[in-house]
Amino acid sequence: MKALFVLHEGIFIYGANRSITGVLQNIDYDYDLLICKSFTRKADEVELRSLLGSHLKNIYTVWMPRYRCQYYDKVSVLSECSHIVNNIMAFFCKRKRTRVIRHGGYDYVHLNSLVLFPIIDDNARYIVHAREIINPQYRRIGQFVKALERAAGIIYIDEATRIPIEAIMRNKRAMVLNNPFDMTWVADADYEDSLRKCGVTQANTIFAMLGQVGDNKGSKFVLRSFMRHENPDSRLLIVGNNDHAYGRDCAKMTEIDERVIYCGEMKDTGSIYRVSDYIIRGEPQFCIGRTIYEGLFAGAGVIIPGHEPDIEKMQSGDELRDKIHFYEPESEESLAAVIQKCSHVKQADRKFRSNIGHYMERYNRFIDRVTGNSKREKKH
Repeated sequence: MKALFVLHEGIFIYGANRSITGVLQNIDYDYDLLICKSFTRKADEVELRSLLGSHLKNIYTVWMPRYRCQYYDKVSVLSECSHIVNNIMAFFCKRKRTRVIRHGGYDYVHLNSLVLFPIIDDNARYIVHAREIINPQYRRIGQFVKALERAAGIIYIDEATRIPIEAIMRNKRAMVLNNPFDMTWVADADYEDSLRKCGVTQANTIFAMLGQVGDNKGSKFVLRSFMRHENPDSRLLIVGNNDHAYGRDCAKMTEIDERVIYCGEMKDTGSIYRVSDYIIRGEPQFCIGRTIYEGLFAGAGVIIPGHEPDIEKMQSGDELRDKIHFYEPESEESLAAVIQKCSHVKQADRKFRSNIGHYMERYNRFIDRVTGNSKREKKH
C-alpha cells in the first residue's frame, strides 16, 4: 500500500491538518505529501518529518486550486487577491500536479479538505475528507457535485458535514468517522509551569477558546458573553492568530477586562489543555469542532451551542455527558449564564484519553474497502 495525502496548506496548527496528523503518525505504510504552495505560510520539511515519522517519504509543493465551497468569513481585499492569484498559479501548474499524482504509483490519493475538490480526475483513486459544511448556494455547486460523485470514497467527520452534501449528491462509498484524538501526552505537561506560561493561577477558573479568531467562529460573541459574567477569578484564554483587523477589534473591545488573555498562535497547546477547566465554541448553531473533543479527551469541560438532544450526535457523548454544557445558540445571555455557573466549578480528577486505536481500525477498513485491497498485510 502506498498513499498520497494532498494538503491545502503546510501548517499543522489548525483544523484539517491538525486532524490528519493522527492518521499520518499511525498508518503502517509509506506515503507522500503534496502540499499547496503559499505566499505566506510555507511548509517546514524538517519540522514535518520530525512530526510525522519514518513512513513519510517524499514532500512535494505545488500551486493547487482551492475553491471556497464552504461557509467562510468575509475576507480582506488583499486576501481575496491572494486567493485569485493562487488559483491562477494552480492553472499553470496543473501539469506538474498531475505528473506527481499519475506517476507516484499510489493506491489512493487522500484530499484533506473539500476546497481541493477541483483536483479530482480520472488519474487516481481519490478519497475526500469532508471537514467543512458545504454552502449549497456556492456558484460552482454543479462542478462540486460531479467531482464528489467521481470520488472513490468520502469520509465525513460528522453528521453536520454529511447531511448538506448528501442532500445534493449521492456517493454510496462513504462513511462518517470523527477525527482521531490522542490527548494522553498532555499529562506530561507540568501543571505549575503551564499556569505560568498562560499567565493564570490555580485559583482561577480557566476558560479557553482555541483556533482561528474570526466571525464565523463567534469570537466576538464569546468575548461579549464572557464579559457579562461577574466572577473576578475567571480567565478566558484566546488561543489563535489575532494579528488582523478582526483580532485587533476583539482586543480593543476587551481591553477594559483584564480577565481576557490573548495567547496568540501556538504550535504546542499542551499547556492550554493542561490548565483549562472549560473549552468554549461560539458558532451560531450546534457545532462541536476539534477543540471540543481535544478538551474532553484532556479532561476539561466544554461549553457549546445547542441543546441536550444534540449530545447523541457526539462521539463519547454518553460517557462524557457530565462535562458537556449547552447554551442557546446566539444568545449572549444564555452563554453568560452558563459561564457564570461553570466559573464556580473547577475540573478535578482529569483523565487523559485517546481514540487512536479504534479510529485507525475503522479508517483502514474503509480504505481497504474502497481500494479493493482488503487482504492487505500490515507491516510490523
